[in-house]
Amino acid sequence: MAKMISESFVYDLKEGCLCKILKYVKADSTLQFEIRKNYINIYYRGGSLIKIKEISENLYNAYFDKNYITSNDSEGVIIQCIEDIDSIEKTRKLIEFIPKIKQQMDFWMKLKKPDGGEREYKHIVAKENNSVNVGKYSDYFICDIEYTGHLNKEENYKFDMIGVKWPANSKSRENNDNLSLCIIGMKHNEYEDFNITNYSSKIYEFITCEEKLNRLKKEIKEIYNIKSQLGLIYPYNNVNIDFGSNIEILFIFANQNPKHSKLNKDIENFRKTTVYKNLSNIADIKLAKGSFMGYGLYDENLTKI
Repeated sequence: MAKMISESFVYDLKEGCLCKILKYVKADSTLQFEIRKNYINIYYRGGSLIKIKEISENLYNAYFDKNYITSNDSEGVIIQCIEDIDSIEKTRKLIEFIPKIKQQMDFWMKLKKPDGGEREYKHIVAKENNSVNVGKYSDYFICDIEYTGHLNKEENYKFDMIGVKWPANSKSRENNDNLSLCIIGMKHNEYEDFNITNYSSKIYEFITCEEKLNRLKKEIKEIYNIKSQLGLIYPYNNVNIDFGSNIEILFIFANQNPKHSKLNKDIENFRKTTVYKNLSNIADIKLAKGSFMGYGLYDENLTKI
């Protein structure tokens, strides 16, 4: 299987021509770093701030999503593509654009998603559980957000988050293999358009396909290794992980009224379905409870459905 990003790309992020952008992301708590196929995405408030793609060895193009541009003032518009980044000096120029791009995205968010939008909160979950302060004690790490692909010939899938369960107790942290793959579904505030049974049915179809499941595990192991090398995920230095056979399905219903009649009824009905019966035979299905008003994921605050 082809690598997510090349070794030279990783080197340039660590200590080559892109090292300043990595340092900037680490210093800015509003930004989230994700690894995609042959490129990286830096997110702000759930939206793509900058995409950096490897054109050839040690040469990169950076892209900004022009759909976020709301200004008619051409002087206020960031150019769509910054080409031929091959030095720290050019990376510094790219970094100079970031405050302006963030401002444009803020304007867009205010017009289109005044509540921030669900994707923003997915990135908060990832940022909190992967950060040095929380990550030391969290039992879960978020490796990818909005993992997508083909479920079958007629349908695609999109999983909100893919994580790794690595319990925080000292004995478990000594063991970096036999970890649990975690597929996470999240709904923030608005619940009505979410169907837990349908979502779980897609998960079941996915994880019972050995080819798809093995590919996901390989990709997540590689992403975890790269992020650990870059100091973005525990233990914040180079580590290789491996998975055991256990899989967890975790649902996060954030900022929901605990007396939400439809949510509670849907969970109750879900327990009675064939989908639940089949899925629970091969995976642990859990609900996340609040971590003293934060988004840290701790095993003792999860309940089985």
